[in-house]
Amino acid sequence: MPEKYQETTIRHEPHSVWILINRPEKLNTITAGVADEIISALDECSQDRDVRAVVLSSMGKNFSAGADINQFYGISTEGAIAFHRKLNDLVLRIRSFPKPVIALLHGYALGGGLEISESADIRVATETCTLGQPEIDLGINAGAGGNVVLPRLIGYGKAIYLALTGSKISAARAMEIGLVDAVVPDSSAESFVRELIEKISEKPYETVSIIKAVMVNSLNSEVSAGLEYEATAFGYLLASEETQKRISGFISKHSHDNRVSRQN
Repeated sequence: MPEKYQETTIRHEPHSVWILINRPEKLNTITAGVADEIISALDECSQDRDVRAVVLSSMGKNFSAGADINQFYGISTEGAIAFHRKLNDLVLRIRSFPKPVIALLHGYALGGGLEISESADIRVATETCTLGQPEIDLGINAGAGGNVVLPRLIGYGKAIYLALTGSKISAARAMEIGLVDAVVPDSSAESFVRELIEKISEKPYETVSIIKAVMVNSLNSEVSAGLEYEATAFGYLLASEETQKRISGFISKHSHDNRVSRQN
């Protein structure tokens, strides 16, 4: 029986699952198989309460140079649409996933690879990372949401500039325009992500999941509808046993601190 994961490697660490694209000899380019394997790995850990976050990264020197162009030569319109829809499935799964997804970018993060990461909740790039959406040089538009998600991240002007010029930018520039959320030295990138996961794992499980759901929902709704959803989530969480226990502890601590302060 063939192994379930042939183009990715799944690594289990404390509080996290690391999904690593494992095609370094092909610059970790994206295929339908890669998308299927990432979706499968997400599904396997979606309800595991010991997993507080998922990291999406890659083996080797590069995050991903984009889609595997070899699969496109001679492809039909129907085949091309089917491939894009497969990547649609992946990015929508990432956005609806009930835990934070952290993309760790290094080397080349280009085209469809970068675009998949644009649907992650947090993007961390190494200092030497190069990012861009160069599909226009091949005569195609984005294949995984780069024409749809990117404007939501960095604004229409910057997004269309990158899309129409095919420019590649540094991690520092990506940080300036809001494409990535942190830039860290290459040597300490994984340690930085592990520390981030540790901070998240200290927070209430359900609250983390609901905050993500409310924020993702707000991107596709009117402000009034988003606020109503936020209010419903607030009511649910505030009345929960976990939150009431934390509030009780907070009140007890501050009452004690105030008594000590008055005695002094």
